[in-house]
Amino acid sequence: SPARQSSRSMVPATAAAAAGTATAAAAPEGEKQRRAAQSFLILHNVAKRKNFGDILRSAAALGVSEVAVVGAAKLSSHGAQGCAGHLRFSHFHKLDDAVAYLRGVHGAVITGIEISPESRNVASQPFRGSHAFMPGNEGHGLTPAQLAVCDELVYIPQHSAATASLNVNAACAIVLHHFAMWAALPEAARDGAYKYVTEPAASSIPRSGVGLKQMRTLNADGTVAPRRRAGAAGEAGGSGGEGEAG
Repeated sequence: SPARQSSRSMVPATAAAAAGTATAAAAPEGEKQRRAAQSFLILHNVAKRKNFGDILRSAAALGVSEVAVVGAAKLSSHGAQGCAGHLRFSHFHKLDDAVAYLRGVHGAVITGIEISPESRNVASQPFRGSHAFMPGNEGHGLTPAQLAVCDELVYIPQHSAATASLNVNAACAIVLHHFAMWAALPEAARDGAYKYVTEPAASSIPRSGVGLKQMRTLNADGTVAPRRRAGAAGEAGGSGGEGEAG
């Protein structure tokens, strides 16, 4: 009957209206979460010292909140052009501790930068909240142990057959830039036509927690770890330590 038809036709409309209201209510909260998102960087098993410094320069320019360094605590910032003094560093003896800290204390999604069938195209900006990005080794990419702790993987699409992959610093910079755009991080002030205004490094402020000299070794819960005796071994595959490839 017409009455029944009318009743049936109202059901989808009512459901759609309810769904629309729920979406509208959720949108501001989702937008708030996106704008509160932070990026973190996990450096573990990066071999070349200059790559380490170049990555730090990109991280500082693209708004990384904290760099988690796993393994060797004696680091080289060659190539960072003074940018290490603008970054907050935390050192961890083990990868699992760094991952637990970033997940538990900062609520970050552990995201590996790797070309694999499971990886998502970073150009689609597949982000949700804060992310801790982990690049792989220059030669063999992420290790099985690194892959095992990742919640997600992203890759950078290439558009020619000229090279098998990008340099680790270039890959980091592209991924961090996509995240910064997605999170709507504010652009820094520009000075003239082609440079950005720079500020004094916060590492010069005592107890600011910024810069390599103020880096502390943390436990998985974010508490400060007791100092190990000289010569005590950390986890293999640390970043920036002595004996790395040049």
